[in-house]
Amino acid sequence: MVVHLLSLGLTGVIAYLAKPGTDLFSWHPTLMTASFALLMAQAIVIFSPESSLLVSSSRQDKIQLHWILNLFSILGAAGGFGAVYLNKQIANKDHFTTWHGRIGLAAVLGVILAALFGIASKYSSNLRSFIKPINTKIYHATIALLVFTLGMSAMCLACYSHWLRRRAEGYLWRILFFTPVVLCVCMARQVTQSYLPRVAQPTPAPAHNKTNSTEKRSSKHVNKTE
Repeated sequence: MVVHLLSLGLTGVIAYLAKPGTDLFSWHPTLMTASFALLMAQAIVIFSPESSLLVSSSRQDKIQLHWILNLFSILGAAGGFGAVYLNKQIANKDHFTTWHGRIGLAAVLGVILAALFGIASKYSSNLRSFIKPINTKIYHATIALLVFTLGMSAMCLACYSHWLRRRAEGYLWRILFFTPVVLCVCMARQVTQSYLPRVAQPTPAPAHNKTNSTEKRSSKHVNKTE
């Protein structure tokens, strides 16, 4: 429940500070926060047995909602990126001159990569001749976690921008800075708990090896008896 409150609260505060619609740039923080901190976070945590709001739902229903949330997350990221890009174009300013802009660009590009691996994960049974289905899902989850981390890092760096410093200070600034960090830790815990046991699980020995070892033990027993 804490994750839901943090993601929704952070999105609401940024939207309140940005006042979307007042100008073109106001859509950038609003859409980016809604895309990463709200929609993407909910898409990840939906599979958590502890924090999911749909614990009793079937896995197929969760997967379908996961896709829907991620689709709107991609659209939101595209809209937020387009807003700040056009705003700088109109103002004749250079693009990606700060770490916030560069990491944000990496996060947006990473969203596309994570989506491609998500498609591969959905149809992993059809790709089993090229890659194991479990590996496809692990790659998708790992890339998504890295993308989410980049998004949260960009939000932390945004706290040092002139735009946010003029609107938030003191405890509010600290909350806006540390909330993405907490969300990132929660998402990392969710992904590692879901997939680390599968990676650490030892591969079972082939059946023919077990048969051969059994035959060897039997032959040794016969020899001792003779």
